[in-house]
Amino acid sequence: MKTSSISSTEFSKFKEYYIKECKECGICFKNCFAYKNTKYPIHKTLKNLFQNNLDKKNVKKVRKFLKSCLYCKNCQKSCINGLDLSERLTAIKFELFKLDRNYTWLPHNIPSFFGKFVNGRKITYFLRNLNNYLIPKLKREKFEEYRIPQTRDVIFFSGCGIQLLENQYYTLLEILIKLNLNFGLIEGLFDKPTCCGAELIEYGQFEEGIFLLNNLVNEIKKFNTKKVIVYCATCYYGLKKLAPQLIEEYDLEIIYAADYIAEFLRKDDNRKLLQSFNIKSNVITIHDSCHLAHSGDTSSIRNLISVLPNISLSEMKHNKENSLCDLYCIFRELGNPLNLILKKDILPIIDEAVESKADVLCSLCPGCHAFLTIFGDGFTSALGLTKKRIQVKNWVSILGDYLGIRRRDMLNYRLSHFITIPFKESGFWYLIQVLKAFVRGYIGLKEPKKNIT
Repeated sequence: MKTSSISSTEFSKFKEYYIKECKECGICFKNCFAYKNTKYPIHKTLKNLFQNNLDKKNVKKVRKFLKSCLYCKNCQKSCINGLDLSERLTAIKFELFKLDRNYTWLPHNIPSFFGKFVNGRKITYFLRNLNNYLIPKLKREKFEEYRIPQTRDVIFFSGCGIQLLENQYYTLLEILIKLNLNFGLIEGLFDKPTCCGAELIEYGQFEEGIFLLNNLVNEIKKFNTKKVIVYCATCYYGLKKLAPQLIEEYDLEIIYAADYIAEFLRKDDNRKLLQSFNIKSNVITIHDSCHLAHSGDTSSIRNLISVLPNISLSEMKHNKENSLCDLYCIFRELGNPLNLILKKDILPIIDEAVESKADVLCSLCPGCHAFLTIFGDGFTSALGLTKKRIQVKNWVSILGDYLGIRRRDMLNYRLSHFITIPFKESGFWYLIQVLKAFVRGYIGLKEPKKNIT
């Protein structure tokens, strides 16, 4: 497997494919919010953008179009050739990045003034610093034996997001250990810059994103396996969809963790692990993650649920590839941020979950879980001031219940417990960690190391 630093040719095959296959018919823009907002027919200039590089005269229009794109995927669904148009936009961001190394994507309804202060790399490292404060080194040492580079059956790449919800991080690792899987552990840490790079690439920060991605691939090679399981939907998207375009001879097998565990538990000898705990019957509905669905995986979580006893599935109106995006719902309110606090119906996902007659809404990725927990039933509900209409629970916690691994949902608890004893379980403590991570990671008092040992 060969990795390389960023170059002007890494998107060449990718761009050539779209130059050949895109008919520039414009059908994809009939339901495109970005086109309605900008009136800029980027589909008519696509081949020129890719063949002659970005014309500086069009940079302002292209920037506005990209910032207006909310990744609703309507363009992809309507493409007569089935092209993944969101990845096409990623390639255009690459052209912008070559012109301006400080290019950063922001939603259209955030004033451009803030673009001077927002930096995609710093946002990423702010979150990675926060990981280190929420899960300190002393607690990580419990899993040190799994980080030792030696031949393993599979690698678990935890990603960054799961560590922001530390109960899910601990629960999933304890699940893998209880199932006696021969796995190696790689994490997204500030101190050791390994990452799928997807978020940085989405922000347009290709150089840093590909640097981290190359580091991750090199780390995986140390374990003598090509099989990698991931929890984070964005990591799945980055390693499944983006990485093959950026790394030559990329041949890793990327598996969503729920699917890998489901196949393990489906074996007769392992089913008994689920039978020894008395779990009451539940009806579950699933909020499919955009990144998972648009990377071609809507079956993994359903495979897992089909293995678990005493659970029935009730699908929401919008599910699988047609799932509603919670982040899109939040983006559209950014023009009036008070709506995020005052409105109770920001996320229609909750309405559909209630209509499905389910007891539990199952989330698949850390970002979705956080947004649904904080804004799903209104911010007052998250603070414990009003009653939630449905319980939001991540699939890791659901599986943990069946294996006797039960941990409190710390995000949900901290939102409604600003001051507690012990102090580290309080919302106030969490805010202090956010502030520390902002000072260290965003303001940039410490830069990431550029080498891996």
